[in-house]
Amino acid sequence: MTQPWRARENRAMGRYRHQIYAQAGTPRFCVLFGLQWQVLECSRLEPGADLKAAMTAAISRLAGQGWQTEGGEQFGFVFLRRAGERRLLILTERDPHDMRSQTFSPFA
Repeated sequence: MTQPWRARENRAMGRYRHQIYAQAGTPRFCVLFGLQWQVLECSRLEPGADLKAAMTAAISRLAGQGWQTEGGEQFGFVFLRRAGERRLLILTERDPHDMRSQTFSPFA
């Protein structure tokens, strides 16, 4: 039996679902990182690009080189492994070559 107070509580607590693969109006980057954040590969994706297809193509290409995924890419990133080495493939809106500070400072 459903308790009415629980139903109201759940409705009030809406959840934000980040749409990582939604069509973007700004460039995105598909980046392959080493585990110390060194950029190993980077592809710039133009605004309006099919982000899911780009991520799937990158995973397929890496799988062809012997890399295995450690999970799904539904959140816009996936760890890969091959012969004891791990890498991170991620879809991001931040250019990994942009060296400006990533933190906010009210004093800057």
